[in-house]
Amino acid sequence: MKTKTKKLLTKAVVATTLFTAVGFAPLGSVLVAQAEDISADAIADTFSHRSITLWKYQVRDAADLGDRGTGIFDPTVDKLALPGIKFTLQRVIPVNGDTSLTDSREQFLGTHYTIDPTFTPETITTDADGKAYFDLGVGRANDGIYLVTELPDDRTDLTATEGKKVGVPADPFFVYVPQTNRTDLSTLIYDVQVQPKNILESLVNPDKTINGIKGDSVHAAQEFQWELAAKVPAGLWQVATQPGKLDIYDADGNKLPDTYDMVVGQPITVSDPSGLLQPNFSMTDTLHPDLEYKADSAKMQVKQGDGGPWTDLDPTDYTVTFDPATNTLVTKLTEAGLTKVGTEANGFTDIRTILVTTVPEQWNGIVENDFTVNYQIPGQEPKTVTPPPLTQPKYFTGGFDIEKTAEDTKGVLADAEFMIAFTKEDAEAGTFIGTDGNKYAKGATLPTGVELIKATSDADGKATFDGLALDWTDANSDNYVQDSEVERTYWVVETKAPADYEELKVPVEVVVNLATADDDSIELDIVNKRQTKLPFTGGEGTTILVAIALGAITVGTVAIMVDKKRRKA
Repeated sequence: MKTKTKKLLTKAVVATTLFTAVGFAPLGSVLVAQAEDISADAIADTFSHRSITLWKYQVRDAADLGDRGTGIFDPTVDKLALPGIKFTLQRVIPVNGDTSLTDSREQFLGTHYTIDPTFTPETITTDADGKAYFDLGVGRANDGIYLVTELPDDRTDLTATEGKKVGVPADPFFVYVPQTNRTDLSTLIYDVQVQPKNILESLVNPDKTINGIKGDSVHAAQEFQWELAAKVPAGLWQVATQPGKLDIYDADGNKLPDTYDMVVGQPITVSDPSGLLQPNFSMTDTLHPDLEYKADSAKMQVKQGDGGPWTDLDPTDYTVTFDPATNTLVTKLTEAGLTKVGTEANGFTDIRTILVTTVPEQWNGIVENDFTVNYQIPGQEPKTVTPPPLTQPKYFTGGFDIEKTAEDTKGVLADAEFMIAFTKEDAEAGTFIGTDGNKYAKGATLPTGVELIKATSDADGKATFDGLALDWTDANSDNYVQDSEVERTYWVVETKAPADYEELKVPVEVVVNLATADDDSIELDIVNKRQTKLPFTGGEGTTILVAIALGAITVGTVAIMVDKKRRKA
């Protein structure tokens, strides 16, 4: 009796199934091989118990398949057990006596075999040790050829496999009962031990953030970054450790008639007859129509473990393609990148694409879109994975409207000028928000291209501030931006009054949210008082008297000069 110690796989395992015909070993938990039921008599007896024992395991990729089984339990297999997997058992009859049923991939129901109607099909489920046992009974009446078929993974409790399901069930396989011993052709095996393996689906866990969080906002026209992250699929780059065949799938997931022959020591670069299909990994982001992609800003990064830092891949490890017609960005690993990222010894667990975008000046609204992770592992159908619903990040900006009216006439006023501040203290200190989203003291020297944001009331008395950064509170702690959770307080200062009217003397608070940006309502009604009429100061009368006096002096001087001339004459 031999035991196997449970061993945890630390890497996510990729979606699909690889089948190694009869004879594989348990994947983990403590496994005990039952006593071998092998008869030295080459003639099937009438008293031995007939049975088929399955041991189901999970493996990381094709390199973990091991050799084909022999029908005898192999104690050297050191893989994790796969519980909860269902199998059906049917007895089959060759269409004619000359048919040798060896491979269900090449021999088909109706053409090469039929189902034996005298045998009642059975369905069994692997236990915690990954074991399932078909008890066929005693005697020659139970001898024959059996077809074992793995059913799709319908487990709801995925604790044992860390949330991962079997991507593709193993191919059906034939079992002879009793079976000739493959190492001693003169003996028979009455309990045929079969150890099939599955590659589980990779939990790629795509996740998209903006500036590292789920919801963010910067002043419209300013740059902000998106992050498209995922786990590295297991088996992305494999080197064959044994000869064997792998399935080939086209880009639509259809299995092709050809298979791929693995060569020991060579990378598994599966391709279809056209030579177009290769192992691949890419990320596709179709950007919101209002987003403008900053040219050459996209790059791919990797990290080792959850706590590791993101590091840039070499530019030769990936390609970047942007289609302005559809506003779509695609980053794709090259063969060099697949080799670097997919080689397990390098320890890369996560991969992401980062890119920089902007929205137009004074833009109000919400940007929300996901992305896809597209990959294909040798021997597996292509996969396209998107983030789960209600996990997409949101970029948002908002605005508000002011109506300027006169207190006396109740009519609207044009040419009133306003600026805004982040806080009441800033407003009172004359520190206002610039077009770059930062704050500056009025009259200070501003960076090149930056101005203080102003809004001036038009002929309808309306002034508008748009494209303002807002805050997100995540009040219900669901890590998803609800529209009702987005708002920010600003302070309005009237910096220039219309002619004949008084300026507003104090800052006015306004709460800006997504609703204030979308509707046509007026968030602030700012009323101006008309300038008062002060009493006369006498300044204008004095001027007239001075003018009269100067005139009289001039006239008197002229008269004296004329009188003197007359006397002299």
